[in-house]
This record gives sequence, structure tokens and C-alpha cells, in this order.
Amino acid sequence: MKTYTIDHISDARNAGIAREHDLCHYFGIERTSHDSSDYRSNSDINIGDRHISVKASGFTLMSGNMCGGYSEFDDIWNLYKNTTHSNEFAYITEDYKVYEMNITEFEAFLRMFGRVEKESAKNGGKAKIRCRKETKNMVAWFEQAVA
Repeated sequence: MKTYTIDHISDARNAGIAREHDLCHYFGIERTSHDSSDYRSNSDINIGDRHISVKASGFTLMSGNMCGGYSEFDDIWNLYKNTTHSNEFAYITEDYKVYEMNITEFEAFLRMFGRVEKESAKNGGKAKIRCRKETKNMVAWFEQAVA
């Protein structure tokens, strides 16, 4: 895992979209719209052989309708792991510190701070993995993993 700090330049209201814009800017990519590509065929940021999925506080791993009807954490995670286009995962904290992880590190993070939730009934009510809102414990976990 590696870490660095980026500048906040985005005016997007959604934290995930804003952090994606901020990280694009850090890499010299100017993006003002959200990359809404399917996680199975594309990543938020592609630079050569680096395919980066950007995550921020309270993120959803994938929508419930993409979870293949699974409702258990391991089943949903395995589906994601086996089908994701990304080979790097960048969690960006509320103070713009980036923690870049490989898939093994990302899985450890998700197992510690993610949980299975059901989407709202209007969105189909299916199970999904959602990461908790950023906490001091989460940041401490990252700092310990970097050390």
C-alpha cells in the first residue's frame, strides 16, 4: 500500500465523483464528468496498465442489481473480485489522503469496514456491499497498514 495527498479541485456534490476528479487532476487528467462505466469492463482511471477504482467515504462496492442475486458477503465479494477490471483501488479520505491498494489489501479493508446491506425497495431491495462512513478507526487502520 502506498499513500500520498492530493488537492481538492472538484466542485461535484457527490464525494465519490469529487474524489475521482481530484485524483484525475493529480495524474494530469482533466475530467469534469463522472466516469459511469461498468466496473467489469472499465475502471475510474486508466493509465497504461494501471486500472484504478476510486473509493470515498460510504461507498457502495457495486449496486445490488449487479450482485447476481447473492446475499452473503463472500459470494458478493468473489463475484466482484473475479469480474472487476480494476487492479488498483484508491481510497481517498475526507482530508484528501490517498491510500492506493492492490486487490488483496482492498479485500482486507473491505472485510474490516464493509457490510452487506439491502438497497431500498424502490431500487430493487437486493443485497450489496457498502463500506461504512469514514471513521478515525478506518484512518488508523490505513496508517497501520502503510507503516
